Amino acid sequence: MGLISRDLAVTLGRRRILHGVDAAFAFGRVTVVLGANGAGKSTLLRAAAALVQVEGGAVSIDGVDVAALSPRERAQAIGYLPQDSVVHWNMRVRDLVALGRLPHGDGDAAAVERALAATHTIDLAERAVRSLSGGERARVLLARVLAGEPRWLLADEPLASLDPLHQLETLALLRDAATRGMGVVVVLHDLTQAAAIADEVLLLKDGRVLAHGATDRVMTHAHLAAAYGVGVEVLARADGRRVIVPDERL
Repeated sequence: MGLISRDLAVTLGRRRILHGVDAAFAFGRVTVVLGANGAGKSTLLRAAAALVQVEGGAVSIDGVDVAALSPRERAQAIGYLPQDSVVHWNMRVRDLVALGRLPHGDGDAAAVERALAATHTIDLAERAVRSLSGGERARVLLARVLAGEPRWLLADEPLASLDPLHQLETLALLRDAATRGMGVVVVLHDLTQAAAIADEVLLLKDGRVLAHGATDRVMTHAHLAAAYGVGVEVLARADGRRVIVPDERL
């Protein structure tokens, strides 16, 4: 049944952020959430992880309301990677990644090693977290989420602070997670990167669903122009991948 949002409404402060959002996400797929700043992308992920109060509608996993799960059950099912994670203790990287195992009540060293290897952070394992660069810390925090082996990975702009090489590696890591059966929902800003990785795209505008479905059906000139207020040119490369270039302001 997957991860499903039905008629989801969220208000933060006095502002309605999400308006009746319906969306369905599937295991083994990468869904990229796109939209202009303020479209509600981050709020949608936080609502899916039960980190903000829902005013209307609900988010469910396999028919069970996410908000009804115990904190441990929710943490076992959903790995959430926010935009700006703060590390409050200057602990060793390996120990920080091992915190991802807390929902399972074990210190599964093998799972920690797999997460370090997948994120190319083994060489950082003995360093103190506060000695890392912003990009290194971002990869370590992703490793912490992966160490928990959740069924769902919700990642909010995981490429921020990463250099081009590690952006490509992280995209490959997200694709690999989906290939191994995990459901992946990720917020991205770069349209070409989104087109490269997404099986499906959820396009938001002003807190509402503008389009949702297969990547080639959603990432069209008309949809992207409506969402972002700019014309775009969709270029097809020889290898079949698409490059999406902003063209002109509408």
